[in-house]
Amino acid sequence: MQSFSVYYFDGISSVPKNVTLELHDSFVRIQEFDLSYDFKDIEVGVKLKDTPQSINFSDGSYCQLKPYDFFSLPGSSKDKLILKIESKLKYALLFFALLCVFTVFCLTYGSTILANTLAPQIPTSAAEKISRQTFELLDKHYMSESKLDKKTQDFIKREFDRLLNKNSDFKLHFRSSEIFSANAFALPNGDIILLDDLVKLEKNEEFKGIMGILAHESGHVVHMHGLKTLVKTSISSALIGYLIGDFSGFTTAFTTAAIDAKYSRDYENEADLYATEIMKKNNISAKYTADLFDEIIKKSKEQPNGIILEYSILSSHPAMEERIKKFRENK
Repeated sequence: MQSFSVYYFDGISSVPKNVTLELHDSFVRIQEFDLSYDFKDIEVGVKLKDTPQSINFSDGSYCQLKPYDFFSLPGSSKDKLILKIESKLKYALLFFALLCVFTVFCLTYGSTILANTLAPQIPTSAAEKISRQTFELLDKHYMSESKLDKKTQDFIKREFDRLLNKNSDFKLHFRSSEIFSANAFALPNGDIILLDDLVKLEKNEEFKGIMGILAHESGHVVHMHGLKTLVKTSISSALIGYLIGDFSGFTTAFTTAAIDAKYSRDYENEADLYATEIMKKNNISAKYTADLFDEIIKKSKEQPNGIILEYSILSSHPAMEERIKKFRENK
């Protein structure tokens, strides 16, 4: 039998009592109060070097050992291992380094692997619900009804249907937004939102530049970039929440990622490739889309700060010259 001099807190009074804790084969006993607790009713706190260790009991009371004492239930090697690791600087640094490597892996390659695996498993009904809620939020706070005339809207819709061979998985919506300016973006369920300011920058009467933009957004849907981004954002939020003990950001991860709609460079390149292939099939030169990008840049330079608009179609493309060049080469 082992015995320890401990401070006992009964869970009612904040005043500790100096008592003797006895460790038996299957229970512990507080000698002065003749209290006994089976091992199943005990939660032993981790011992960290010189900090006092706590032992919590099922009735809400607990004991606090002296800083130099170490308590472990018979047959338990985990607590001893943690104490050994924590007490040696080299072990602590090693495990901290491993934690950093694991965190970086999860936030980069790991989240990408999981996103590619999990995104196709997300039910259509869930993607529909996410998209609908996001659309409603955008309509309520960030967008208003389109001011384009019906003739223009109908023409663009017809050309878009022809471009995608009347694919019923996509639905085009026209909106106006001072915040998002010249932009277009797609939701996971195939809803594609085209904003007035982007249409107004188009110089081609047949809106061939706009067709390239819409094909690009269709590529995001086909390759499930929206859902993959949502999964990656959720994984990152959950991991960071676990590390810092705050999960408040996890609940808003899906909506935040959908509104931000800034994809990785790999996703953008994949959507660009999809767009140029679709345009080739329809005998539409990709140079019209490159011309439209030039107009967006020109419009952005008219802004006071002279940089790409925060929410413009090019705001998530740091190598936009390379992207424009790529479209010009796909004539």
